[in-house]
Amino acid sequence: MYLLDGLIVLAMTFFLVLPMTDAKTARMKLSAVSCLGVLLTVSVIAPRLMH
Repeated sequence: MYLLDGLIVLAMTFFLVLPMTDAKTARMKLSAVSCLGVLLTVSVIAPRLMH
């Protein structure tokens, strides 16, 4: 589980350090970081709800 969380955080960091050259890139960064943030939240919360 920690490996998955670490990979998600690394992917979020990668998208955060990409340079913004235009509005299309900014939208791509925002959507990618938002989706990865939701995925990270679900991967942390879901196992606790199972118990």
